[in-house]
Amino acid sequence: MDSVHDMGGMQGYGTAYWPGSDEPTHADWELRAFVLALVTGPGSSHAFRHTIERLDPVRYLSGSYYERWLYEAEQALVESGAISHEEVAAWERRLDAGEPMPQRSDAAGAAKLVRALQRRPPLEPAIDARFAPGDRVRVRRMRPAGHTRCPRYLRGARGTVARVQGRDGVPDVDNAESEAVYAVAFDSAELWGDDVGRHVVHADLWERYLEPDHV
Repeated sequence: MDSVHDMGGMQGYGTAYWPGSDEPTHADWELRAFVLALVTGPGSSHAFRHTIERLDPVRYLSGSYYERWLYEAEQALVESGAISHEEVAAWERRLDAGEPMPQRSDAAGAAKLVRALQRRPPLEPAIDARFAPGDRVRVRRMRPAGHTRCPRYLRGARGTVARVQGRDGVPDVDNAESEAVYAVAFDSAELWGDDVGRHVVHADLWERYLEPDHV
């Protein structure tokens, strides 16, 4: 991700903690937004995040975490043709006027969803991986169009391949191909300087983001 949507590792925002921030949710509607995003999502975490990253920057920064998830759910349903923005606006007016919220109970469907979420299929073997554990690599300096899982603070950094994770669909949501994914270890001093305390940072990176480090 780029622009304001890539806040990981950015400086100037102060300590990212405030009273109550350790609670997973703060209102019932947030749980409903969470579930709604799960059941309406596009089936790919990359496409899910890409939808959120299309939010207007002002709305992205001013909205809460689950407000963004709610936006993603609505946008996913609109783009699939299931609903329209006009229908959502009409329901908002009806609820504001005091109409009771529709209720539905489907215990079997809920149990099926829980089982599906508990299954995480493994990545396919990366039999044609370009790099191997122990290889020194450098993250390319690039700014690809669309969605990317490579944050800005990693670009240009040198690291060591810790393991080959397998093959997965690339973060570019407009490309259906897959490629090798690596767990790359970085010295924190390489990323943020010596004053933060030396430790190792791991990141999962797609092969297209990496090049051999010959230095």
